[in-house]
Amino acid sequence: MYYSYVMGIDENIYKLEKEGFVIEKDNDNYQVSFPEDKAQIWEDFIKHYLEVEYWNEYLAKDKVVFLFHLEDGYKRFEVIDFVNDEVLALCEKLCDCKFESIKKMLSDNAFYGKILN
Repeated sequence: MYYSYVMGIDENIYKLEKEGFVIEKDNDNYQVSFPEDKAQIWEDFIKHYLEVEYWNEYLAKDKVVFLFHLEDGYKRFEVIDFVNDEVLALCEKLCDCKFESIKKMLSDNAFYGKILN
C-alpha cells in the first residue's frame, strides 16, 4: 500500500473509495491508503486540490513522491532514502520553517510515523 496524509480537502475525497482507496478522517484532515496501481489516480486527484505554494507527498514502497504546486506549475520528485536537498529546501521555503531531514519531517506526522517506524 501507498500512504498519504492530506489537509484542505473537502469530502469529495470519499469518491476515491470506489477506486479502492481507504480514507480515514483525522480531525479536518485525511489519512489515505491506496494500492500501487492507483498512484496516478491519486496524483491527478490531489493536483486538483493543491493550491499554489503547497505540496503533498505519499509514501511508496521504496521512495517518497512529492508533488509541489509552484507559481510556474507542478513539480514532481521521487525521493529515495529520504535524501533530496532540493525537496527539503522547497518544503522549508514553502512552510517557512527548518526541518532536520525529510524523514524527520514525515515521521513527526503521527500517521507517517506509524508507517516509518
